[in-house]
Amino acid sequence: MTIYPIPITEEYTFTAEKSVTVTGEETLLLSADEKEQLLLAWQRLMLSGFKNLFFTSPLYRFLIHHCHYGAHRNREQFWAFYLNSSTSRFRSFLAQFGGDRRSAEQGNHLWLNGPASDLKEAMCREASRLYAPLSQVLQDLEVKHEDMIAAWHRFAVAANITEATLPAAYQVSENTRNLLAYAAYIALRHQRPLTGLQMMFPLQQPLFQPVPVEGGEVVVINNQEKGSLP
Repeated sequence: MTIYPIPITEEYTFTAEKSVTVTGEETLLLSADEKEQLLLAWQRLMLSGFKNLFFTSPLYRFLIHHCHYGAHRNREQFWAFYLNSSTSRFRSFLAQFGGDRRSAEQGNHLWLNGPASDLKEAMCREASRLYAPLSQVLQDLEVKHEDMIAAWHRFAVAANITEATLPAAYQVSENTRNLLAYAAYIALRHQRPLTGLQMMFPLQQPLFQPVPVEGGEVVVINNQEKGSLP
């Protein structure tokens, strides 16, 4: 099922920016209409689960010029670094707007001041509505991933696999963004805490399940026999 992003309905009043020079360079000036369009793009990005399709170039430029993000050469690189890699980077990006509002790269609140402060405040208010449910989804996915690693480790020990390579830490993927989009939809439509994903989608049976057989045990992985244990 595809859930298309629905703009949040709260109204904000923006003012046009006057000419300002910072560190010898003129800043990116925004009209009231441009701020409204940027807020709409931000809302759509969040409600899409932070999909690349909804991460617009104007929004990327605003983050670079006004929100203390640097060292990213282009929009694709920025999106890949924060929204398509580790959950820790994703969390730091999300927390800057919806959590403690500390800059993900500088660790302070200075980014909230200066030009376009009204737009920054609006972006934070919108993100704060979704911060708890989206953070919960990330936490639940990490828990399930850690359970999988633990199960794989137990299987490797039981099967005497000495050179087993454990799965890497959980990485944000397109499936992650689909779950985030669904969580945002539920949170805004129903305004109630989400039940943990580990409660909603429990494994029907252990990933690695020893089954007694005559003369020993057989380890079954997803209903497939993988070898006997002494």
